[in-house]
Amino acid sequence: MKLDPQFAAAIQEIETTRGIPRDRIVDALRQGFEAAYEKNFGSASNLEVEVNLRTGVIEAYLTKTVVEDVQDENEEISLAEAREVEEGAEIGDSLGFEADMTSLGNLAIHTFKQKLKSLIKDAERDKVMRLYGDRIFEMINCTVLFVERGDVYVETPDKVEGIIAYKEQIPRERLNPGQRVKCLLTEVRNVRKAPMLVFSRTHADLLRELMKNEVPEVREGNIEIVAISRDPGYRAKVAVRSKLPELDPVGSCIGSRGIRITAISHDVNDEKIDLVLWKEDPFEFIAEALSPAKVMSVEIFEEERKGIVVVPDDQISLAIGKGWRNVKLASKLTRYFLDVKSQSEMAESGGDMMREDDGDDYIDDDDDDYIDEPEEGEGQMAGAHAGEDESEEAGE
Repeated sequence: MKLDPQFAAAIQEIETTRGIPRDRIVDALRQGFEAAYEKNFGSASNLEVEVNLRTGVIEAYLTKTVVEDVQDENEEISLAEAREVEEGAEIGDSLGFEADMTSLGNLAIHTFKQKLKSLIKDAERDKVMRLYGDRIFEMINCTVLFVERGDVYVETPDKVEGIIAYKEQIPRERLNPGQRVKCLLTEVRNVRKAPMLVFSRTHADLLRELMKNEVPEVREGNIEIVAISRDPGYRAKVAVRSKLPELDPVGSCIGSRGIRITAISHDVNDEKIDLVLWKEDPFEFIAEALSPAKVMSVEIFEEERKGIVVVPDDQISLAIGKGWRNVKLASKLTRYFLDVKSQSEMAESGGDMMREDDGDDYIDDDDDDYIDEPEEGEGQMAGAHAGEDESEEAGE
């Protein structure tokens, strides 16, 4: 029998667009006819189906055994009938006959369609794993499809769908259908219906990927991003160091007139980004991490991973930051719980300034990011680079 030209064309289109190998489509079509034949005649063990997708022709052959007494006409043939077909036929010989599949067409096609759906699902699963299985924690440019119950559904350039769960979205950011957005792939979730890509806009590594994309020196490995702490949508601190003595890591990341760091900030809803020069000496690194505040002294208690930091009286608000954001991010960045004190407070205490706070509010050893809930009524904060004056925080 010959397939309908439109049906044959549809099969070829599936092969092209879905990436399903032709031999798997042929197998599914063959199995469809075998299943239809078995349903009508009880067995298809002696049926051989040949499919030619190029010509659209399907041919089927039955193999029958020559016997003296026929018990099953579908699988056996008498000696007399066999010799009408082949003169020298003998008992026990096997003869091939063309099978009429015309009456089985509709049932066979229905079975084939069911198998094809399963093939398409498997092919989509294989495609997703092939394209994205080894790209976890890479940044991918996506397009927003729709928003449902707070979750944002997106599509990759390869037409694979993904989700940005509500808790993985940047606070105060509104993503609309059709909008282009940079996301960090965190998981390929193997759900029953179809594989789902799981994205984040709040993960620290999104900043790492954005900096690789925007700063050639980072991408080429001449500047290393040592640590990142982040309060998504509000502020982040990124510690960098240079592998070349002549290369300024902070200045390179900022770019001429701040063009690089501004572009990165824009991609995360104008999140303020402080670039911190990484120092091997923890005293120096803590002082850098609390920038833009000026640090007078640092006392470290290594066993407790805590540090007492003294700043000038007029720098205390700047060091702590709005909602304690600056000191919290500095603590996450350095992995020390930082207890910030003003110079006058230190003098009044006679130097005994160690608080009994265990620091758990600042540092979580199992989490690279610090995420603080936004305070009600906080305004939008523009992106900034290290060293920029922060009057809105200093004025607290």
